[in-house]
Amino acid sequence: MKKIILILAGLLAVGTSWGFGDNNQIVFNNTVGFSWNDNYRQTSSNKISTGIITEAPELTLNLVGKKTSFSVRYGPYLTWFTSDQVERQQTVQHQLNASLNQYFSPRLSLMLSESFRRGVQPELLDRNNALVQPDASYNENSVNGVVGIQLRSSTRLDVSGRHYILSYDTEQYSTNSNYSILSGGVSLRQEVSQATTVSGNLNYDNTTYRRVDARSASTVSLGMGVDHTFGPRIIANASGGWQLKNFESSLISGQNSPYGNLSLTYIINPRVRLTGGASYSLWEADISPYASQERLTGYFALGYDITSRLLLNVTGGLTHGKYLAEQVYMDVPTAMGGNDNLLQAGIRLAYQLNRHNWLDVSYSHNKGSSDLRDDFDVNAYSIGWRFVY
Repeated sequence: MKKIILILAGLLAVGTSWGFGDNNQIVFNNTVGFSWNDNYRQTSSNKISTGIITEAPELTLNLVGKKTSFSVRYGPYLTWFTSDQVERQQTVQHQLNASLNQYFSPRLSLMLSESFRRGVQPELLDRNNALVQPDASYNENSVNGVVGIQLRSSTRLDVSGRHYILSYDTEQYSTNSNYSILSGGVSLRQEVSQATTVSGNLNYDNTTYRRVDARSASTVSLGMGVDHTFGPRIIANASGGWQLKNFESSLISGQNSPYGNLSLTYIINPRVRLTGGASYSLWEADISPYASQERLTGYFALGYDITSRLLLNVTGGLTHGKYLAEQVYMDVPTAMGGNDNLLQAGIRLAYQLNRHNWLDVSYSHNKGSSDLRDDFDVNAYSIGWRFVY
């Protein structure tokens, strides 16, 4: 909590040190909800069902000046569990996001953003009070910066940097999973026409694991992209290239792999919007003792304004991870590769009762199937009241 206060105070000091006009805004919203989860531990047997009561206040501050805009959003997330098999009955998580946009001249700009999350994942016990999962609470922080240089009216150069840190509290997780990423990159964008922009991209990522040096690696990515607007209803973006990943340990094979991203937005009519996309790239491993994975993802989202007050959102996504035996960073005699799949789907209805109050009802389904860990399926139902002022 002390770290959150220091970050918030620093960001506010930076933001208010610039001269802002009168177009400033403070928004407060609060969400109270109840949900039911039929497999909180995400296991195939000995499932735990629990009700979850949530309270999520959030404060947003927007400051706007002639050349500067600053935004900061902070909210704690309070949770109470009804099942006595969840060891920690109450949790408090925190989320802080801030961004600063500064235009020094028509040709030179700076964008800075900060995202901090304090995640609390309680210890889990089975029905016989045996330990299933230790405390997996963590801190996650990401700082991003982009310097934009308008070389010509149709040509732009972006120089970017990023520092990401993931830190678990307990030794059982921090030993293998605490890491940081230091990234840098350049992107040259050229507007070919009013409808089309092409780009060339070069990025370097250095990933450092704090206690398991074998997983530390450096990755160079080189590629191209194109943005194209197919009339007023369809917007598409595609990018791709090649990644070269080398591990600090000579015991782990390096990886050379193509990568690609594709996204599409289709405005069916003013009330219906459909978005979708897919990506393929090398990624940090979610399963121990693997150092890396080849990850393929796909997603879609449908937004439908049924009336001016009733909104429907339908989402779905699939994540496929491929793990190779040669990417095992520990001495495991029977090391083998395998696939890991996660299917996610959800539907949400939001009804605006009046200017300040919303009622939300939602359902989500997650299903995991894997060669390397337990399969699971989870159903969650929730209802919530959201107040915006």
